[in-house]
Amino acid sequence: MKKIRRSKIVEGTTIPGVICNGGQYFYIDVDIYDDGMTNCWELVDLKGLKNKINSNWLTPVVPVGQNLSIHGLGAFQVKEANWRFNQESYYEHIEQTIRLLNPEFVNIYEISEREQKQWEARRVAHSPRPTDFYVKSELFYQTAEGDGFNIFMKNEGANYLVHLNVYQDGQVMIYNLPQDVQCHLDEANVWFQDGTLFTTFDRELPIRMAGLGEVTLSEPLYAAEIEEKHKEFMDLHKKLNGEKTALEECRDAYYLYLENPIEFYREKLREKYERVPEHERMYLGDMDTKDWDYQRILYRPDEKREV
Repeated sequence: MKKIRRSKIVEGTTIPGVICNGGQYFYIDVDIYDDGMTNCWELVDLKGLKNKINSNWLTPVVPVGQNLSIHGLGAFQVKEANWRFNQESYYEHIEQTIRLLNPEFVNIYEISEREQKQWEARRVAHSPRPTDFYVKSELFYQTAEGDGFNIFMKNEGANYLVHLNVYQDGQVMIYNLPQDVQCHLDEANVWFQDGTLFTTFDRELPIRMAGLGEVTLSEPLYAAEIEEKHKEFMDLHKKLNGEKTALEECRDAYYLYLENPIEFYREKLREKYERVPEHERMYLGDMDTKDWDYQRILYRPDEKREV
């Protein structure tokens, strides 16, 4: 039998959440779709979502004293917390979000027993990466794609954990504030420089996590530097417009040096390497090598490369 397949676009939104994996807590954006599916490091239907929440895999709370990791930003100990939800109310919150997306609550997808067994047999866990976008015009439904990350922001006397998104056309949206903020790339660049956007602090700091509650976080256990996040932000805009990122340019320079291992190309590699956001350099290689060979070439050139 000939096999074919099709792709279907399903729209949705995100809300904040926390994954508890092996006793460690990770802040995530929970992807919620209008067909009732939710992605919390695995795409699940409403029944699967309830199981994930009841098993504490997906949770709206982090116990005081535990560390919270925020991808690409840092790790912090929770010193105090006032959480908005418990397990039951968090599930209801997600279901209500689906109903906002799909008021008639129709065409809600349920994973069949056959599908579940098939996925398990194939050892497949679906976790699709969403595409961020905003609607430029409802006429012909013109959209602009975007991408972004989590970062801290000062807003009206309070500190927030926000999601900062940049779009192809240079528009910037900031989510997880009391009201979404829209600005242009140039204005956001200023906020990186004047301290409005920040990644580190030198004392315990109250942070509002819209949709989850308010916490007091310790000084960072580790954190990305604001200059490096700014580099990442600009790279996202370049990538959205089809340009090579600093990481891709660095990887090209690495292969060029391997083909022509002379000082000229080594210095070119150094230049490209230092442009890569520091917290992203680990992605230059694979999961095992990370950026070790880049460091060897640049800082330990007499050391032999292991093949």
